[in-house]
Amino acid sequence: MHKLPRLTTRLLLIGLLLLGVGSALAANYLGAQATYVVHDGDTAVTIPGSYNTIQEVIAAAGLQLRPEDLITPPLTDPAHPDIAIHIHRARAITLRTAAEGARTFWTRQSTLAAFLQEVGVVVQPTTEIFANGMLIPLNTLAQTAVPTEIEIGRFVTIIVNDGERQQFIRTAKQTVGAALQEAGITLYATDNVEPASDQGLQPNMTIHVRRSFPLTIEADGRTIQTRTHHRNALDVLAAAGITLIGDDYAQPGPDISLTANSVIRVIRVTTDFRVADTPIPFQTVWQASDQLDLDQKATISAGEEGILRQRLRIRYENGVLTSETVDGEWVAREPVNEVIGYGTRINIGVVNTPDGPRDYWRVVQMRVTSYTAASSGKEPDDPSYGHTASGLPSGFGIVAVDRSIVPFRSSVFVPGYGVAYVGDTGYGVRGRWIDLGYDESSYVPWSGYVDVYYLTPVPAPEDINYLLPDVLP
Repeated sequence: MHKLPRLTTRLLLIGLLLLGVGSALAANYLGAQATYVVHDGDTAVTIPGSYNTIQEVIAAAGLQLRPEDLITPPLTDPAHPDIAIHIHRARAITLRTAAEGARTFWTRQSTLAAFLQEVGVVVQPTTEIFANGMLIPLNTLAQTAVPTEIEIGRFVTIIVNDGERQQFIRTAKQTVGAALQEAGITLYATDNVEPASDQGLQPNMTIHVRRSFPLTIEADGRTIQTRTHHRNALDVLAAAGITLIGDDYAQPGPDISLTANSVIRVIRVTTDFRVADTPIPFQTVWQASDQLDLDQKATISAGEEGILRQRLRIRYENGVLTSETVDGEWVAREPVNEVIGYGTRINIGVVNTPDGPRDYWRVVQMRVTSYTAASSGKEPDDPSYGHTASGLPSGFGIVAVDRSIVPFRSSVFVPGYGVAYVGDTGYGVRGRWIDLGYDESSYVPWSGYVDVYYLTPVPAPEDINYLLPDVLP
């Protein structure tokens, strides 16, 4: 083990001694540091340190003062830890008068009379004084504590509904407009106030402020950017000096509530008229003529179309055709019927048949087919199988026709088939159609068209169809 030199040991001991002395001095200094107390109203603030004046202590405490505040001791007095510092704060009082409006004063006065004297307000015997909205008799001013709001003069309470915001305002102003201006409520030219701005105020009056909003009007080729407080398109147009005449209308209609940036379109409606003619078809009238041969036709008098005249109302919207409606109609010219004569004069002719020459009174071109009992559409076990409409057995020599074309139970001659008896009808045989009957063993199929000769005797006139259809089936 090495021993330290004697000199080094001495120096080390001296250093430790000095370090202990310094620590003791520092401890004594901290223990001896002063403490100051500032009473700010009911709040006590403690500030350690060493200060020369009261002002330095308050500055160290970070407290802001107003000129009207009272500090004891005064700010310039020497500070001492044993002396408590008190701040007597002045209170903000709002004083409203009819002449000067609202002003704010700071005071330490405790009574209303002392405050009015301090601010130099002289109250006349007839003057009304309100403390926090309550009327105060003049003989009690000295006993009335200073309120936060004082009104001198004739004040009324009004209610202002400004959109969704509602305010209760005390004012001595005489008119709605002056009261709103005093309250800092700015009105624009297109805003609406009810009652009007020049109306006199009444106690508890409710004032409605309807704020304007931007919108666009499209009318007569112009686009107008404007502001309005109206919610109805017709009111907006009236305010803009745009008139709707006749059938003119606006979109949106008066039943739609307008909102900001709405677009109102004015539709100008004009009406015109024109006349349109529509032909009335004439009718064809058939007239029997014994001057014409049977199955001949001739025009006796020509038909002429009539004229149906209509007055049409034409509607234009902003110059565009939108509709045409019939406003009235009448027959400008009656149609004239066409009269066609058909022949009733019967001429007897002769045709050669396998049975020899036969007289005929009419010849008609018809569609031709052929059938047997088996192809007639009846089952063999049907009691009427093989029988015709006349009761005769079906087979060769019996033909089926349309009774309105060929007299039933008469005789006809069909070239290539022979003389036949009209004794049957067919469900599908209609118009100028003849179905030739055959026996099963001698069936010959027919298809196409053939001339059919109506053999004498000539039926009674009431049994003759003088007007056969022109079209073949």
